[in-house]
Amino acid sequence: MNETATEEVPAAPERERHGVGRIARWVAAMLLCVLAVVAVTGAITAYYAKLELFDTDRFTVKTEAIAEDPQVQARIASLVTAQIEDAIDVEAIARSANSWIGEETAPALVEQLVASAAETMRAYIETEVNEFVASPRFLEVWEAAVAEAHASLISALRGENAGSVVADGNVLSLDLGRVVALVKERLVEADFAYAAEIPEIEAEYVLVESEQVPQLQRDAERLEWAATWLPWIALALLVLAFVIAPRRWAALLVIGALGAAMAGGALIGLAAGRTLFIERAEDASFAPVTWDAFTDGLRSSYLLMLIAGVVAAVAAVIVLFLRRKKNDPVPAE
Repeated sequence: MNETATEEVPAAPERERHGVGRIARWVAAMLLCVLAVVAVTGAITAYYAKLELFDTDRFTVKTEAIAEDPQVQARIASLVTAQIEDAIDVEAIARSANSWIGEETAPALVEQLVASAAETMRAYIETEVNEFVASPRFLEVWEAAVAEAHASLISALRGENAGSVVADGNVLSLDLGRVVALVKERLVEADFAYAAEIPEIEAEYVLVESEQVPQLQRDAERLEWAATWLPWIALALLVLAFVIAPRRWAALLVIGALGAAMAGGALIGLAAGRTLFIERAEDASFAPVTWDAFTDGLRSSYLLMLIAGVVAAVAAVIVLFLRRKKNDPVPAE
């Protein structure tokens, strides 16, 4: 009997060490789960942002959606029309017409005719510009300009400003000089008398005017790093979490629940960011178009992450419940 007691003495410390080790594994696994979910969330943001900003084809497609928006087209048409009218100086032409009469003060009827002619000239220019901006040719010009400007966008985000997309303070803009030049060609072909007098004009369309532009410049390098390495870090953390966790289905439950929570938080953050972006933008009527064009895909990615997290958590709960039910002792009859 003494021998049995002596043999049972080491069993208690052995069980105690096993229990402490199991707790340590759970703590480490939970920490890895949290870090993995945070890394996955950040990786989605960084990788998506890198695709949108650094991939020329995707960036061009996104800005095409902006160019096709009626409000944006109306704004660009108004901007180009104003630039052409200023270059021609319609008011100066009207004054010259009055002076041609040879009198110090032209009769009221003549003044009205001259004013009407000047207004007709403005309307004609506006019509030509509007027709061009609404045509497929404008979209071709926009696409070519954006594709050409993509490299300079990256340059602008890095503060180099080496191309047609320029970051100046809080403003990120696209040079529309080519649009003005093509409208000039249309006016020349239509025998518009003053078309040849239109000089080369620097016209810019503001893509973003917000306090966030300097922040984008500061974060460009970090974004590239995060997009490259965060997905691998997240994958490594997930693998380690499953390897260390004493019960892998429980680990999946934690990861799924945390992933769904983080995705939900990210979706709320995107909605709040949209509101803040619009509030800080100089022209709030066009800010939603720009924001939505560049974040719709990210919103869809987080929605997919939310669904995947919920599915994973529910699947883990079902498996754990069935296993527990299977292991429950059958009551004696």
